[in-house]
Amino acid sequence: MTASVPAIINEFLTGSFSTIINVLKVLIPLMILIEFLSVYHVMEKLSKKLTFVTKVLGFSPSAVLPLLVTVVMGVTYGAGTLMEMNEKEPLEKKDFILIAIFFFICHGIIETTAIWGTVGANVIIISAGRLMLAGAITMAAARLPFFKP
Repeated sequence: MTASVPAIINEFLTGSFSTIINVLKVLIPLMILIEFLSVYHVMEKLSKKLTFVTKVLGFSPSAVLPLLVTVVMGVTYGAGTLMEMNEKEPLEKKDFILIAIFFFICHGIIETTAIWGTVGANVIIISAGRLMLAGAITMAAARLPFFKP
C-alpha cells in the first residue's frame, strides 16, 4: 500500500499546522500570564513563602526567586532571567550550580506539561515525576563534598 506524493504532502502540512495551533493554544496564554505575574510581582511574593524549600534543596534563601522563575518560565526565558538576575544580585557559585541542576531537569514545568497535556499525557504524573527527580538529584548534589565549605 503506497500513498501518492500529494497525499503525503497534504497530510504533512495539515498535521504540522494542527500541531502548531495546539502549541500556540498553550504558549500564548502562558506568555500573557507571565507578563501579569511580573507586573504584579507575584513571583517575588511567592518566593518569600517558599523559603523552606531552599533548606530542603540546599540553597541559600536568596536563590528561591531565580529558581522559581527558571522552573516556571522554561529554558529560553528562564535562562535569560537567571543570567540577568545574577548580574544584578550575584548568587553564590553553589546556588547557581544547584539552580542549573534543578532547572535542567525540571525546566518550564507549566509550559512543557501543558503541551504534553494537549496531546493526551497525564499531566499530574509528568509534573510530579519531574519535580521529584529534580528535587532528589539537586538534594544529592547539594550534599557533595564539592559544595562543603
